[in-house]
Amino acid sequence: MTDEDAEQLTPAEERVRALLHPFSEEQAPHGPELTKSIAHTARWQRPLRRVLVAFGTAGAALGGGFGTLVRGRRDR
Repeated sequence: MTDEDAEQLTPAEERVRALLHPFSEEQAPHGPELTKSIAHTARWQRPLRRVLVAFGTAGAALGGGFGTLVRGRRDR
């Protein structure tokens, strides 16, 4: 962007530009480094996902059981 373009930006656009500026200078890894980065991320996410799914399933089961108890008492 030229200086003239920068002068025409609204305050909101200036803020977005300032917030995104650090990311424009960052370079993504290439080749083997990219593969290594993705594999590393997937390795720590897999066990975390298993734990979160287990907690979600347990929570759903408890909620379903509680709902059944409440509905059963309400019908009496």
